[in-house]
Amino acid sequence: MRIIEDKLIREINEKTDIVQLVSEYIELEKAGKNYKGLCPFHDDTNPSFSVSPEKNIAMCMTCKEGGQPITFLRKIKNISFNEAALELASRAGIEVKGVDVKKDPNEKFYLLMHDASIFYQYNLKNSEGGEKALDYLSKREVRGELIDHFQIGYATRGDALYRMLKDKGYAVSDMIALGLVKQGDDGKYYDLFADRVIFPITDPKGHVVGFSGRTLSAKDRAKYINSPETVIFKKGLLLYHFHEALSEIRKNGQVVLYEGFFDVISSYVAGIRHGIATMGTALTKNQARLIKSVTDSIVIAYDGDDAGLKATDQAITMLDQAKLRTEVLEIPEKMDPDDFIKAYGPEVYEARFGEHTKDGYAFRYGYYKHESDLDNANDRKTFRDRVQKMIRYADLSVRDFYRKKLARDLNLDVEDIAVSRKPREIPPKKTVQKGVVNRYIKAELYVILMMIHSKDTALSVQKKLKTTDYADHIAAALRMRIESFYVKHDTFDEEAFIKTLGEEERTYFEEKVKQNTFYRWTQDTDESEVDGYVETIKQANMKRRIDYLNKKIREDPDHAEGYVKERDVLRGEIKK
Repeated sequence: MRIIEDKLIREINEKTDIVQLVSEYIELEKAGKNYKGLCPFHDDTNPSFSVSPEKNIAMCMTCKEGGQPITFLRKIKNISFNEAALELASRAGIEVKGVDVKKDPNEKFYLLMHDASIFYQYNLKNSEGGEKALDYLSKREVRGELIDHFQIGYATRGDALYRMLKDKGYAVSDMIALGLVKQGDDGKYYDLFADRVIFPITDPKGHVVGFSGRTLSAKDRAKYINSPETVIFKKGLLLYHFHEALSEIRKNGQVVLYEGFFDVISSYVAGIRHGIATMGTALTKNQARLIKSVTDSIVIAYDGDDAGLKATDQAITMLDQAKLRTEVLEIPEKMDPDDFIKAYGPEVYEARFGEHTKDGYAFRYGYYKHESDLDNANDRKTFRDRVQKMIRYADLSVRDFYRKKLARDLNLDVEDIAVSRKPREIPPKKTVQKGVVNRYIKAELYVILMMIHSKDTALSVQKKLKTTDYADHIAAALRMRIESFYVKHDTFDEEAFIKTLGEEERTYFEEKVKQNTFYRWTQDTDESEVDGYVETIKQANMKRRIDYLNKKIREDPDHAEGYVKERDVLRGEIKK
């Protein structure tokens, strides 16, 4: 969507040397008038990324990713259009007034965590305990460049981190708030992580927001401890190695999901560099949405033991809801990927992709069957119920395939395997006709999309609507949020806007607005179309009033005349 005036966008693009910009990220070779290189957005073996100085554009001839300088930078760095435009404007010496990237209120926390991460990395190679940590990592075949890529560190015992951060001027309250330092009963401060190998956790933008520490002592009860939940570290919203793998995810058009850090690291050595991991918890809806934001395809490579198979089953449900194309990698002998790679080698592991992967339905069917004793009546019923539930909302061809398969395994006729083809249950709507409600709700959704696209439209719409004019109270609240946002900002910044939303508003925005085809609107707004939607929203208010009047007519027939007259006037207005 456009967030800076077209004139400024053109100027920034024109004054940016596209060849120089792209050269910062990939190696280019001259090819006639243009330049060519390996595409940074997909797994490219034959240079297909073309850069045209004459047209000032960089585009892959295969995957069609790229664009003019601002678009290229936005995609390659996974930043907002606003951030990319301002970065290039600064390089070109172009002043952009009235348009800026809102300063992140957590910036001081990111700086503190960055310095803590650097300190841990220094300790790994320059402390007595670090030698023990390096020896442990070496035994797990993690050395040199791997340590540097994953920014692995070591936490000493005592208060060394606390003293370093204090010397750098950081507030003790911030150290405690971020879960790095604790205060003992004696009033002294000490570091939370002690004698542990440290894995930094980054957010999707690359900020270090938390740590996970792996013990080096067999006496510790907890093998891993994580940073506590803080203002910037929320485990259910983050995935290990997500930011670092973004380029590889784009190249492969896919992500591989693991359970553990060492699985990600070992697979990286094996050439599977688009791996990410959860952090000891079940996959969440937010994590599934995060994956969906960068790819439509995922391979689950959880441990091959019973717990891993169960977690895979649960993860598939989340990924299906996010509409991801899911495959499952089979890990034999109840091994985890890290153990398998060390036992059989990177080449054997890499070869399993494609040869030993199953789609989500095939995996679950096999898993449910393996867990069942089909000679046991209870198990037969459970197996049947699980499969029927699995295919209830599947494509017709998938549903019929597994009905036949289930019938064969249970020695039944296909007709005996009844699977409801009804859509997912939706709570019944009150009194109002379904089609009419959809018309009003859709109108309000489209108005929201147009408001996001244009500040002028947003402010204009809100002037035309009263607080009682709405089809959905959450959507109406979101409209007001957009208006308030534009009072302080000239352009729409999704990240900054989401931070202003309450829980219900955020859910509506994520599930209804962002998932709509027209969210990434690129066309100019048609004012007459906007006015049409505004009028429809006003009708929703009238329709509510009509419902109220009908209720009063039924409850108080002695005074119905006035109610009937008002109702009929409103009906006439709607008909117009």
